[in-house]
Amino acid sequence: MCQKQVYDIAEVCKMLGTTSRTLRFYEEKGIVQSTSVGLSSRRHYTEGQISHIKSVLVLRALGLSVRTIAAFQAKGTDLKDAVLSKRAEIVASIDSRLREIALLNDALSALESGTDIFADNWRRSSAMNAKEKAIVRICTDAVLSGDTDTLYEHLAPRLIEYMPKDVFRVVRKDTLAPLGDFVSVDKIVADDRIANKLYCYIKYSKLGLKITYVFHGGKIAGLWLGYYDTNAR
Repeated sequence: MCQKQVYDIAEVCKMLGTTSRTLRFYEEKGIVQSTSVGLSSRRHYTEGQISHIKSVLVLRALGLSVRTIAAFQAKGTDLKDAVLSKRAEIVASIDSRLREIALLNDALSALESGTDIFADNWRRSSAMNAKEKAIVRICTDAVLSGDTDTLYEHLAPRLIEYMPKDVFRVVRKDTLAPLGDFVSVDKIVADDRIANKLYCYIKYSKLGLKITYVFHGGKIAGLWLGYYDTNAR
């Protein structure tokens, strides 16, 4: 039995769960193609063209614009690279939003304490700490979950050499053992005297975990796990 080689647009729409209007639009933009059959004006598609349409629909579902898909096709970019590029774009957007949120939180804290947020020194210190605070949040989550891969992406090479992953896992296990049940991440505080030093306080049922971060060149050059009394704060 011969396998069908060409499919009518109505069949393709039913097969892929899309509409003829969508396929015509994609063809107008040059990201899909159709095949003419005889004198018919209806669009038809080969199995290869249907496979390509599936890829386009996946990329659209992942959030890539028609213009971006067209640009990737013009460059000969494969599907994996297209997905990686979109992920990088989203990560960059999230990082930017995290910085904005961190800066807004700093502004609210300053206003609540009566600090003049229009002073030049406050703006400089807040802008300088915004990126580091976003990294601290990511790394604190990594410490709490035991995700060493994510944590070590943000560590300076010298610290990685001084503290290999297996060493950190042992230190983490021993430090977290007496804390009790996790309650919440309390706050992130910048050191008043050292601009590149931040502290993250995490509440547990028995003790508080204090993580100290020291930054250099955008990377964490110092990392310490300690305790604090949750009742004293």
